[in-house]
Amino acid sequence: MRSRSQQSSWISIFQKYQGFVGLAALLAAAAILVRPQFFSASNFANILNQLAVPGLLAVGMTFVILTGGIDLSVGSLLGLLNCVCATWLVAGHSTPATITFVLVLGTTVGACIGGFISITKMQPFVVTLAAMVSLRGFAYVYTNNANVSGLGDKLDFLLAPHFGVPTNAWVMLAITILALIVLWRTVFGRYVYALGGNEQAARYAGIPLTKVRIGAYAINGLCVAAASLIYTARNTNGSPDGGVGFELDAITAVVVGGTSLVGGNGNIIGTFLGALFIVCLNILLVLKGVNTYMSMGWKGIVILVAVYLQSIGRNKDS
Repeated sequence: MRSRSQQSSWISIFQKYQGFVGLAALLAAAAILVRPQFFSASNFANILNQLAVPGLLAVGMTFVILTGGIDLSVGSLLGLLNCVCATWLVAGHSTPATITFVLVLGTTVGACIGGFISITKMQPFVVTLAAMVSLRGFAYVYTNNANVSGLGDKLDFLLAPHFGVPTNAWVMLAITILALIVLWRTVFGRYVYALGGNEQAARYAGIPLTKVRIGAYAINGLCVAAASLIYTARNTNGSPDGGVGFELDAITAVVVGGTSLVGGNGNIIGTFLGALFIVCLNILLVLKGVNTYMSMGWKGIVILVAVYLQSIGRNKDS
């Protein structure tokens, strides 16, 4: 009886620090396979630069998954916001006005998705799958199925280094810390965990579930909007194909970081480590010459393994 309890305790500890364990194992593999290139100063800067977009998407996705939901539309929303940002800047709107509009639009779309899920009681998977298709279609219609170029250097400040770290990485770190504070130190954060942990109990406790779910999806939309600005600055154009497959990276980072897909359990620090794991994995595969399609296959395997490890404790309890 005691050994079973100890085993369960070890499983719980492993699940809590799953992101750290996965990242450590990956770095150990990199040290063996591509040590000189991977641990160079230039690659370190590249990792920080590449981390901004998936890191922001993963932070927003964490709020959604903690409520017991999912959002398959983040890649399509990023593509649409990328096009909106580019067209506004090309049309001559000021950079502050464009940034404000993109952030408000992303937050509003996220809130609408959360509200629709709450009102209709439909599965988040179905609603966000429909949103994924619709938002991508809107992006094609909005740009008449063409790329938007001619932005100039209006968003270059997001790429400029400060203390050796790109501004976009600082933005991502700031939003990550803010999200950590919201989840750990606010009533809303406790409500998010309560909703994902046991929705029925949360309802009986008088928690405003609709507002909490809308708030979680709105935060997710805000994070997608911030990521779209960095994505636009990096690519210097707007493309209706932008962000394809990005939802996979976001979900993988959250799951690898130890957040349960059934909701109610997880944290932002784990998500950050999970996003770092995904970026390092991508770079490691590139350095080893693995093609893009095989990289997608490896991400799928990572998701399966992470979800299985998260389910071990629940299966033993049942």
